[in-house]
Amino acid sequence: MQRRDFEIRPAEKFPEPGFSQLQRQVFADVQRESDQLDALLRAEAAAPARAPTHPPMQRLGAYIGEELVGWSNGWMERGRVFYMANSGVAAAHRRQGVYSALLAAVRDLAVSQGALVLRSQHSVLNNAVIIAKLRFGFHISGLSQSAQMGTLVELSHHLSEPRQEMFRGRAIPFVGRAS
Repeated sequence: MQRRDFEIRPAEKFPEPGFSQLQRQVFADVQRESDQLDALLRAEAAAPARAPTHPPMQRLGAYIGEELVGWSNGWMERGRVFYMANSGVAAAHRRQGVYSALLAAVRDLAVSQGALVLRSQHSVLNNAVIIAKLRFGFHISGLSQSAQMGTLVELSHHLSEPRQEMFRGRAIPFVGRAS
């Protein structure tokens, strides 16, 4: 069943504490709390450091009326890559087309900013999102390790057919060739 009573729109910021609560709920099954990591992060935050420069965050929210039921945020990286940093949909609104609509909106936003590739990383335990992105046209492009999330799978979606074809030819060079 595809839900159509939601709206995707840009947001300067998401309402708090609702966004933090929604984020904790969405990632509860894949993100492990770690006293060791918390202590390390507190120590690093207390240490003097120069202010980092970050690219501007882009936020898209899925709203039913004024209720935020899903979101995606990210930023442009070098090489005209749009990094999808964080996305989620409230449990009560999943499997209703909200995440697919967010993916399409992020793709359109990235294209409008000149991106050539969408990139994201996910816990290998987050099967629902990995499958949704593979269906949307993303490909597995790498694995990495995170102290907080464990093993992460990197997904990439090339935003033009020539780039997709080049990626397929290099990533899967022997598929479709006669022996």
